[in-house]
Amino acid sequence: MSLPLVEIKNLSLKYGNYKALKNINISFFPGKCVVICGPSGSGKSSLLRCVNKLEEFDNGDVIFDGQSLKSAKNISQIRSNIGMVFQHFELYPHLSVLNNITLAPIQVKGLSKKDANFNAMKLLERVGIDDQANKYPAELSGGQQQRAAISRALALEPKLMLFDEPTSALDPEMISEVLKVMRDLADNGMSMLVVTHEMGFAKDVADEVVFMDEGKIIERSSSKSFFENPKSERAKEFINKVLLKI
Repeated sequence: MSLPLVEIKNLSLKYGNYKALKNINISFFPGKCVVICGPSGSGKSSLLRCVNKLEEFDNGDVIFDGQSLKSAKNISQIRSNIGMVFQHFELYPHLSVLNNITLAPIQVKGLSKKDANFNAMKLLERVGIDDQANKYPAELSGGQQQRAAISRALALEPKLMLFDEPTSALDPEMISEVLKVMRDLADNGMSMLVVTHEMGFAKDVADEVVFMDEGKIIERSSSKSFFENPKSERAKEFINKVLLKI
């Protein structure tokens, strides 16, 4: 049995008086695609953001690859092993797609511009937009921008990829473009934590599903078990609603 890539211990998070996360304990293992789902406001995105310490949690700790994020002095170095894809792409508008992708490898890993460009073009080819390399984000469709954002996150060769509702800002016809890339990553063994409302993806691609509600983990199981035999009444209610949309 491999060691966990991420261990979350007694994690709590508040925004003012609002308790977003309530004493979360869970581990995630390498090579798995885990979908975190649940109703809006259940704490899914907050949990994901704690995994690379984009939130200052109140209690508990997150251990990534054996390193405590709470006590880490080198948080930037740790984050370089965690790729994150956001809902709204977060590309630099003043840089070309190619330069968006090469910026971190050159500045963080010290790659030469030639090597960074070569690697970036390979990534863009992998996601099917190598012909868009010299365009600026505003010249791309939403689906193309998100695929560029995925390429940028992959450019540092991370050990873990985080996806925070990566398709929710896209038009319906563009969603399949992004999900195809994510399926490819999962098929090739990338460790992934995915917050999404795309239950078709969760059902077909995820190794595991974590169901959250009101800042707590209600249920965790294999994808097959979650959709065919949910244990909690709250999960059953959620599935009955979302399955109508698949």
